[in-house]
Amino acid sequence: MMTPTPAKLNISSFMSHCLLAFALRLVLILYANFHDEYLAVPYTDVDYKAMIAVIYNPVITSQYFFWFLSLLPLCLPNIEMNLRRGICLACSWILSQTIWLLTAYLLEFQSFNSFFFLWISGLLFFAVNVKVLVDIIYHYKS
Repeated sequence: MMTPTPAKLNISSFMSHCLLAFALRLVLILYANFHDEYLAVPYTDVDYKAMIAVIYNPVITSQYFFWFLSLLPLCLPNIEMNLRRGICLACSWILSQTIWLLTAYLLEFQSFNSFFFLWISGLLFFAVNVKVLVDIIYHYKS
């Protein structure tokens, strides 16, 4: 009986993680499609679904965020969030993205072994993005 090589284990583990990420994104978008009574404005509907697609995408770049950031000004009049909370969310999003991009820069351009820091900053960036999405949905008033 042959034992699997580590490369095969890594590939199957990678594939299962990709499948899990895709399934989670699909479930969230389908759930959003069937629960649109909370957000009835068409561009807002597109905006939070774009946010879900970008945030839960297993491959992410900073440019993806323009997909929903370009629609966000259209939604702002219907988001009843106090200015302090909005500024706090915006600053935490900018800070978490800066940390994430800095660790990626150190890895790619400075050849610094920053994989662990990149993973931690990626988790932080993901958590902040989910928090922003949840707060926008929670504070939206049609």
